[in-house]
Amino acid sequence: MTLAKVIRGVKYLLLFIMLYSLPAKSQTNNIRGMYVNSTSSWLGDSSLENQILRYAVAHDLNYLTLYDLNNLSWTTSDITKLAAFISKAKTLYSIVQVGAAGETYNSFATRIMNYNNRVLPIEKFNVFNFEFEFWLTSSINAFYSTLYLTPNGYTADTAGAFAFAWREFQKIDSLTNANGLVSEIYLGWPNRGQMQQLASRADRILLHSYRTTDADIYQYTRNRLLDIASGAKVTTVIPIFSSEQSYMYNWLNTNPTTKPYVTYSGFLSAEPDMSIKNYIKTDGYTWFSYAAMPKPANQTATITSSGPTHFCNGGSVTLTANQGSSYFWTPGGQTTRSINVTSSGSFTVKVTDSTGVVALSRPMTVAVSASAVIPVITTSGPAAFCPGGSVMLTSSPSNSYLWSNGATTQSIVVTTSGNYSVTGINTGCSATSAVTMVSAMAAPAVPVITASGPLNICPGTLLTLTSSPGNSYVWSNGATTRSIIVSAAGSYTVRMSGSTNCSAVSAPKNVSMLAAPAAPVITPNSSTTLTSSHTSVTLTSSTANQYRWSTNASTRSILVSTQGIYRVSITGTNGCTATSAPVAVIANGCTPPPVPVITASGPTILNPGQTVTLTSTVANGYLWSTGATTRSIVVTTAGSYTVRAYRAGYCFATSLPLTVGVISARLSNHVTEIETAEVKIYPNPTSGFINIDYTSTFSETKNIPILISDLSGRIRIEKTIDLEPGYNKIAVDLDALSAGIYFCLVGNENERRIFKVVVE
Repeated sequence: MTLAKVIRGVKYLLLFIMLYSLPAKSQTNNIRGMYVNSTSSWLGDSSLENQILRYAVAHDLNYLTLYDLNNLSWTTSDITKLAAFISKAKTLYSIVQVGAAGETYNSFATRIMNYNNRVLPIEKFNVFNFEFEFWLTSSINAFYSTLYLTPNGYTADTAGAFAFAWREFQKIDSLTNANGLVSEIYLGWPNRGQMQQLASRADRILLHSYRTTDADIYQYTRNRLLDIASGAKVTTVIPIFSSEQSYMYNWLNTNPTTKPYVTYSGFLSAEPDMSIKNYIKTDGYTWFSYAAMPKPANQTATITSSGPTHFCNGGSVTLTANQGSSYFWTPGGQTTRSINVTSSGSFTVKVTDSTGVVALSRPMTVAVSASAVIPVITTSGPAAFCPGGSVMLTSSPSNSYLWSNGATTQSIVVTTSGNYSVTGINTGCSATSAVTMVSAMAAPAVPVITASGPLNICPGTLLTLTSSPGNSYVWSNGATTRSIIVSAAGSYTVRMSGSTNCSAVSAPKNVSMLAAPAAPVITPNSSTTLTSSHTSVTLTSSTANQYRWSTNASTRSILVSTQGIYRVSITGTNGCTATSAPVAVIANGCTPPPVPVITASGPTILNPGQTVTLTSTVANGYLWSTGATTRSIVVTTAGSYTVRAYRAGYCFATSLPLTVGVISARLSNHVTEIETAEVKIYPNPTSGFINIDYTSTFSETKNIPILISDLSGRIRIEKTIDLEPGYNKIAVDLDALSAGIYFCLVGNENERRIFKVVVE
């Protein structure tokens, strides 16, 4: 061959991944190669590169030899382009091996080997092709003498040329062995002994088979095969055919590129010499060169698709080639005009027309996306809400979204009832979520507050406000009962919840406080000390609308003839009352002693069997309401107790009553200790309701009883409430109780309170 040699080619394999798993030193079976030259003129031009590669695939070639790399500049740009071309050839065009041709060891050991020290195997050369042609002494003088032989001390003849070539090849072969590459050699016409030397080292020997037709290509090389076989070592031999004008160019216009090798293999199979049969492995061929190969002008192949080539898992597309006589698809190997594709890949087809011309299509890429993941909807809060409320619905991540209401965002804010779903779309594939039900609930009727009396109240007066029926209540003062008792001026509203737990707020009830009249003044008409000659005195109140004396008289003036403490309460024009200061009337010169106060030795609310000692604070004569005349008495029964303190005969003063209660046995079973402190109860005294402010130490809601008994121990009211942890406001309706003193227990065996209630 001359330095004008170009490429050889490659077979169209099905799975390029084999390129990664194939050991670099391993011999590829059935080599079908092509030399390619003028690398610097087409490298990096994708159109020219693809023409070369499509030609290789169309002619079932799987091995390319880049022939004139010595003309490459080997710049960073050249190296990047070379790596991209080799990678593309192996991955997209089923090229199994790419070889680098050179004439000396240094040409491989420097630039080519430096290039091959790459990370990605797909970008590397697989074969080092050593070419050192020598035929006649004249050709040696013309090409090699002054360039290689004479400077290195070798004679300018065939013996010197082989000696130099053998030295170079041994080093090249060692280099390929060290790096897992294939060594390949082409030397023209060595003699028998030289052929035996080559067979002892080379992985492949390229055998010159240049003829004008295929008729005598085997006979032309048979003596060389006998020379190689004489070394008694199995040797791979690859015949080289030439497409140059002086050889098979014209013949190839009417014959396929595979015919020379078919003919060669036929003769080899019929070879009678057993040494050739035993030691020659002729598995493949190569052409010199791409530049000289005939290329029909109408060499075309196209692919059309029946629909989109990007679809979801489970879909398919039909690929159809243009009209031809035969077809070969890659990957897959189908031989029909159309194929059905269900998986991702890059597909090409070779179309052969009626004249035997083969064309390779451009790749058509099919992308199959995985099925979309079914989206999940999460809510920002309850999906059932009251009027004016909303809930945010959010889809799990997708590339895009389509909600049942038409929205296309990941999240939507919903204010109306309905069933909502979302379709998530990923790379063209979609999946729809389960339905999320949203309910915008109706509000209850606006509550109405009714009052137990006029909204204008006097100081000390209690007013009951009651809401219309609902599920739960929250008053503007924090109470949570249906009714509240108020004693202060203010604007009162209630928020009532209905069966849906939605609420509505009432119109306000405005309670105002009336001014009490000035306290009345009692004026006696004479001395308030009665004697035998001054037996009475008239006590007169200052002017008012109505009067109520401590004697129960209702006139402005009363006539008093007995000793005692007298007061008067008056009613103003607005109906509010005020009470005077006391006036003491003394009889028989006796000044009443100080009013005694009863003190108790312990709690005045007793468990059955308990006692309490009552003691008068005044140290003079005593008369208890029980008839006892001692300063102290021991009490075991319920009742209202008073004591008179006497001075100088009949002159006395009476204490205020002190009430002692005895709780029932049932009430007693709920407590182990009577407690009257740390409880807020109001109003007390009361006329119909009590509120209990109670702070629970429970960590969770508890159902606890409320028991109310009278002084005799009889249970009069019993109910159960939900006591929440922390602050509670409890309302108790006492309308069923008559005036008197009662005891109330709130709590259970772990937390309990008892207190006294006065009903007027």
